[in-house]
Amino acid sequence: MEKATLKAQKRDGKIGGKNLLRSGIIPAVVYNHGKSENIQVFEKDTRKLFAHGISESRLIDLDIEGKIEQVFVKEYQSHPVSEILQHLDFYRISQDEKLRTRIAIHIEGKAEGVKNGGVLEVFLTEVPYETFAKHLSESLVVDVTNLNIGDSIHVSDVKLPPDSKILMDAQTVICHVTHAAKEEAAPVAAAPGAAPTTEAAPAAAAAAPKADAAKK
Repeated sequence: MEKATLKAQKRDGKIGGKNLLRSGIIPAVVYNHGKSENIQVFEKDTRKLFAHGISESRLIDLDIEGKIEQVFVKEYQSHPVSEILQHLDFYRISQDEKLRTRIAIHIEGKAEGVKNGGVLEVFLTEVPYETFAKHLSESLVVDVTNLNIGDSIHVSDVKLPPDSKILMDAQTVICHVTHAAKEEAAPVAAAPGAAPTTEAAPAAAAAAPKADAAKK
């Protein structure tokens, strides 16, 4: 997986977050096992780095004034309207310990059942995941090419790196191919001069007395 680099500086806790944000700086924290360090990063750098979204499964080389820490984004806050980042929590990782994070599911291929008129339904787009940092990728690939109508792919069917696991019941369905939904029949138009339908009849009956009254 391609890694990214983000420059950071140590942060003076006495400076308020709002003042930093007005200066184009985002307050952040990097932590691991109860130990944390206040840092700050430039908003323009994060805008470029996270242009396609923030993923917990993306490793980042965090350069804190020349010291490189390998991290991933564990939590973040953004403005509800502008969506500009307002705070970041980075988790510092070690190569000899397993990580618990969330990872995207990437569906690959066109199912045989879809070619035969079926519909592919996907129930999971990301899953909780445990692995070592060296095996972490941005997504898990699920190949649906051989799925026929009625076939499913379960959590247990996903190929994983060594010492890795999806933290869900093994029989959880990720996706399946089902029959296409039947289209509702279009209403048949009444022939000229035909009797009114059940719904139209009351309206016609109600109109009759008014016509008689007009003749009087």
